[in-house]
Amino acid sequence: MTDKRTAVWINKLLEETSKLDETGIDILHACGAECSKASQLLKGAKKINAMHQYESDDDKIFEAFKAEYYNKPTFTKIGNKITLIFDECTCPMVESGVTNSYLCNCTVGYTINIFETLFGKPVKVKLLESILQGDSICKQEIYLNSKR
Repeated sequence: MTDKRTAVWINKLLEETSKLDETGIDILHACGAECSKASQLLKGAKKINAMHQYESDDDKIFEAFKAEYYNKPTFTKIGNKITLIFDECTCPMVESGVTNSYLCNCTVGYTINIFETLFGKPVKVKLLESILQGDSICKQEIYLNSKR
């Protein structure tokens, strides 16, 4: 996306979508899940999941994923909670000029798809901080369901 008009159009679409009830959030979650399908992280989550398909230890699955795909101190797991922190926004739409913070709901859908694929079970994702919302970092917490 290199055309400024496209970024303006997407910002307006996000503004209007934000006026919806939970449907707007569901739409953006679905868009994020779709976006993740082209990512290396989803391919990695599938690979680690396949390697550990009979593994019941979420810590081992997490450590395997972290070692290969995101070995940073800002990616941690304590109990059933994973914390993921970025000090810059990595969304290509933001890099192209989209500035509406409602877009961060897309990122939540992206994260849900990655981690449900990795662990083979439902997860819940909370966006705690967002650069687009004026914070200095993007911070998400991912909660694993106790059943695999």
